[in-house]
Amino acid sequence: MVAMEPWEQIDLCWRVPEPADAFAEWLADRSTMTHDHLVGVAEVGRDETGALVARASAPAGLALPAALDRIGAPTAGVAVTLTLPLLEIALLADAGALLLGRAGLDDVLVDDAGAVVLVDRPPGATGDTGPGVVTGAEALVLAVRAVWDRVDPREPGRDAIDQACAAARRDGGASLLALDRLVRATAPPRPVRWDPPPMTFTFALDAGAAPPAAPESVAGRLLAAVRALVRTGLPVGPHRIGLRGLVTVGVVVTGVVVAGVWGVG
Repeated sequence: MVAMEPWEQIDLCWRVPEPADAFAEWLADRSTMTHDHLVGVAEVGRDETGALVARASAPAGLALPAALDRIGAPTAGVAVTLTLPLLEIALLADAGALLLGRAGLDDVLVDDAGAVVLVDRPPGATGDTGPGVVTGAEALVLAVRAVWDRVDPREPGRDAIDQACAAARRDGGASLLALDRLVRATAPPRPVRWDPPPMTFTFALDAGAAPPAAPESVAGRLLAAVRALVRTGLPVGPHRIGLRGLVTVGVVVTGVVVAGVWGVG
């Protein structure tokens, strides 16, 4: 997986007040594998009460419903890009290749690059129950359905995918595989182009705020002139010469003069 800076990751911990075999099994399974579209485990330890705590390792992102609101109506190709990774995880879990916890629709994230990540909740951990929280496999199929619900209803194959989602959610197994094949056959994947929300540390000037006042003192005006010179360069006729170019010319001229003096001497 691609290394992430701390501010690019979600800060999420799972806590188990009492020993739970299901949590230990999930933790052992997830710690031995990495998947670009599945939350990982960064650290495991105990808090001051002695409860087992696991810290998540996943990129920061926007919950799928909110991300779809910003994306708008995705094309079939964009819907394929968003849903194929989810179906891949669901098929792995259905085959017993990985263990999934529980999740809701908001636990499927879309990062800045348009990649989806499932942040499932370990069984037995605090917060693994609640409204809208279902098994991980069911949450993945619901997420697939949520994406395709935003696609233009006139798109060929849209109704067939809706029916296949209902069958996959109910039956899993062969129905889930049929849904995966149907999505792949609908359209070639296309990149997700969207305007993600700004980062926490992104600052913008208020549009109604007045521009900074011009410096009144002589030193302030001189400093502003120097900044303008560095930024725009020195005006020479109809052109402006950058400060780097002026420094380069000065160094070359100085070198020529010094060489000439040494040569004459």
